[in-house]
Amino acid sequence: MPVFCKQTVKKMMLRLFFALAAASFLTGCASLPCPEGFSYREIKTDDFSLASFARVAKKGAPLRVYIEGDGFAWINPRTPSADPTPVETTVLDLVRRDTYPNVVYLARPCQYVSSRECKVYYWTGGRFDPKVVRSEKQAISKLMTLYQAKTAELVGYSGGAAVALLAAKDMPEITRVVTVAGVLDHAAWTKHHGDTPLKGSMNPADYKEKLAKVKQVHYSGGLDKNVPSALTEKFVYALGKDSRADIIIVPNASHNKGWVENWRRLID
Repeated sequence: MPVFCKQTVKKMMLRLFFALAAASFLTGCASLPCPEGFSYREIKTDDFSLASFARVAKKGAPLRVYIEGDGFAWINPRTPSADPTPVETTVLDLVRRDTYPNVVYLARPCQYVSSRECKVYYWTGGRFDPKVVRSEKQAISKLMTLYQAKTAELVGYSGGAAVALLAAKDMPEITRVVTVAGVLDHAAWTKHHGDTPLKGSMNPADYKEKLAKVKQVHYSGGLDKNVPSALTEKFVYALGKDSRADIIIVPNASHNKGWVENWRRLID
């Protein structure tokens, strides 16, 4: 039986730990907030690795992909977070409520998964940077290939709504975009709050002609002070009378309250 020094044993134990952790990421949810019945998978794209949770009952059938919001982007109005992983579970709770056969949760860059590419810029001013949008599009395409889905619909919450629209404008395989308390025009949104413009970020409002052809349903909370219904209505109106966009105002919902308990009725 070979004899190892303490340092060698320590290195071997560390390697075993990371190997087991990596294996758990591929097959289960490890310590992540994975919904019951879902499996975790890390999707590698050209720029980022994205966390995903999936419950797929029927391969070959359409997917419904939920895109996370901006997460824990800021500690306070002047201090960005070092880790944008969401603290609130609104999107995961919506996912849990969804009875659609094939449901996938897709995180934003640097949420749950860290890499050298993870810089504060990508969850602050550059949260809708072309690299971010490209990564989400690639991840959606890879998920569709993995589960043999020919079509998919996207559900975007808060900032995830902008990502969903920016992805869908170039993906004809996306049959519908559903947004919840969505930031649809970030220029109008930052102006409304008197915040710094998101320089470097793509804006759905700049692609009206393409987006007018995309089927959309925008759910807006009547009590939402973060993204007031007036901003959602303005975006939909700007798409033109021939657009395929609808807006539904949920009177008693705010930005992150009043959605989960009503979700099955709304999404079905």
